[in-house]
Amino acid sequence: MNEKRKQAVLHLLRTNGLMSVTDLSEQLGVSIVTIRRDLTEMENLELIRRINGGAMLPIAQTAPAETSKDPYRQHKKAIAEAAVALIRPGDTIFIDSGSTNYQIAQLMSSLSDITVITNGLEIAYHLYRHQKNITTFVCGGTTGPMHPEAGIVGPLAEKLIAQFRANIAFIGTSGIDRKIGLTVPYLLAASIKTMMMENASQVVLVSDHSKFGKVHSAFVSPLSSIHHLITDKLAPADDIASLRSAGMQVTLV
Repeated sequence: MNEKRKQAVLHLLRTNGLMSVTDLSEQLGVSIVTIRRDLTEMENLELIRRINGGAMLPIAQTAPAETSKDPYRQHKKAIAEAAVALIRPGDTIFIDSGSTNYQIAQLMSSLSDITVITNGLEIAYHLYRHQKNITTFVCGGTTGPMHPEAGIVGPLAEKLIAQFRANIAFIGTSGIDRKIGLTVPYLLAASIKTMMMENASQVVLVSDHSKFGKVHSAFVSPLSSIHHLITDKLAPADDIASLRSAGMQVTLV
């Protein structure tokens, strides 16, 4: 294939995270047949990964959430197990990006007749490779190079989320404060989380104890927007008591 076009494809995927064959064709001014042939060659060279109707950059088989360097890995796995137990056949669910939500995706192998909408690249790729009975919609948009944990963000991602109404939204956060609510370091990530929450019948916050008492610059929502919190038993007892007294369902694992 044309080397200049190959580099252009890689640049577009780095910028946008995920692109359709049609969008690549329009951006590069070549036919859809040519783009499909180029993508096949690039996948054979392991430069990209094909997704139905499009392509994305390859993702390492071992995601950061799985490494032994994460001191909260076992807590996150237990939280994810409790979260997956809430999913029912026929559900449409939002899965926010993040390490705990990646664990949820890993545990969904026994599920079927589920529709997932996610802005997490690792989550989308895992579901694509391992969960063939789950329909997955991946947000288009931009990946934040300074905040890769934020997933795919921006107006294109928000446009897709706005088209769905979900039974459950699984949301992660970087900070939980009783007075301020949920916060994250990245404003565009906060917007994605807020939109998922607004378009879901049930909002489930999945977060380990290390997030309590922390406040970051971008506001997501007040705690009153959360229906169900799943966290580990090391979460501060006074915070848990306060949330329960306010009517929030809390599951400790």
